[in-house]
Amino acid sequence: MKHSRRSFLKMAALSGGAVAAAGIGIPYVLGESALAFDPNDSYWALESPLTSPPLREDLTVDVAIIGGGYTGLSSAWHLARRSPGLGIVLLEARQAGHGASGRHGGMVLPQTGVESFEVAHDLETHKLVYDLTVNGMKTLQKLIRETGVEFDLQLDGYVHAVYDEEDLPYYEEYVEEANSVGIPLELMDEEETARELGTDMFAGGVYDPNGGSVHAMKLVKALKTAAEGAGVRIFGDSPVAHIEEGETIVLRIGDGNHTVRAKAIVLATNAYTSKLGYFTSRVMPVHAQMAVTPPLTGRQLAEIAWRSRLPFFDSRNALFHLVLTPDSRIVIGGGSAEYFFGNDVRYRGNLPAIGDMMRKELVRMYPALCGIRFEYVWNGLLGMSFDGAPSVGVTGKHRNIYYGLAYSGQGVNLSILFGEVIAALHQGEEHPWMETPYAGGSFPYIPPEPFRWLGAQVALKYYDWEDKR
Repeated sequence: MKHSRRSFLKMAALSGGAVAAAGIGIPYVLGESALAFDPNDSYWALESPLTSPPLREDLTVDVAIIGGGYTGLSSAWHLARRSPGLGIVLLEARQAGHGASGRHGGMVLPQTGVESFEVAHDLETHKLVYDLTVNGMKTLQKLIRETGVEFDLQLDGYVHAVYDEEDLPYYEEYVEEANSVGIPLELMDEEETARELGTDMFAGGVYDPNGGSVHAMKLVKALKTAAEGAGVRIFGDSPVAHIEEGETIVLRIGDGNHTVRAKAIVLATNAYTSKLGYFTSRVMPVHAQMAVTPPLTGRQLAEIAWRSRLPFFDSRNALFHLVLTPDSRIVIGGGSAEYFFGNDVRYRGNLPAIGDMMRKELVRMYPALCGIRFEYVWNGLLGMSFDGAPSVGVTGKHRNIYYGLAYSGQGVNLSILFGEVIAALHQGEEHPWMETPYAGGSFPYIPPEPFRWLGAQVALKYYDWEDKR
């Protein structure tokens, strides 16, 4: 059954709310789990950029950016390019790319998650969001030209693989609608999908010529190079411990020995944002896992016959996504999503078991890979809102706190685009993204613990059951 990709948190909230209304006795635990950082043990981390020194002085600047992932680095780069001479610092609790930006599955996608193969509002909005996100990919190409840093960018398109035959009529109707407003999607039948992807698992597919794949950490390296080249000062191992709002915002760093005073700040912390005291009931961290194989041999490549080499993700609730890298490794993710009590950003699940599950699914898709092993299996964090929609904008009593959050699994392209939007907002300039529903609004409310945790468990188990069914 075709589900909206927005449905997970809605169902989780409804499930938790039902328990609350029924008065079922569950111990109420106040507060959030403590902030902690799992090591980045992903395959991508082998290409981490040079470390940045910690902050060892008090600073007064125009803009302080909190978070050294794609959103933070893109905001820094775009701000510095738009306003040379603007005093900008970026503060990262660990090192650039330590969070989700250095751990994802490698896909570059257009649209927001809620507009992905679904008209969430109306066709005009759907087309506008598609065009803006496709145009945002040009920023990635510009990065290569300006920095000379290659990051395995491939923008030859991707495939959305349809798992259930009963969903085909939905996609036929959707592609017809999308084509009517100029979105260049192509419907693929079962035979063509098998020929392009090398697996007969799917009933059909939709090809989108706009999208592709990227090396997660090499992209971090390029953005960091661009930001520093534009004059941004970047400090690593400099966690923000406290934020004191005002016309001038005061940030206390680490143990509080040093402060940064800024006229404006950017919250570029996505799934970690609640730990700063912001959006605690609006955005929640969801854990997702990925794995990578060794480089496939020529024989293995011939046997799996993934001739198009196009990345793809499927239409299941706990969807799987696969990328074939330039050196012929398969990066696979999906089949699992986990939420831990209290917005816990530490991973507390069974990573070996999930790795084994993903390996079995990979072999089911490509039986010729029987006996394949993974070189790395890792966990990453998604920032998710109640309705699965992202947002970018400005908040705070003094309207000097900027943010870009809740990418819900489609953050590679969106986060870099949101950096551009944040720079425009800061400079008082117009940006076409502000005409979309995914800007400037407030996130819907997510119920507190323990109902949030319980609702998430119910929703995840239901979707797992439905996928197996």
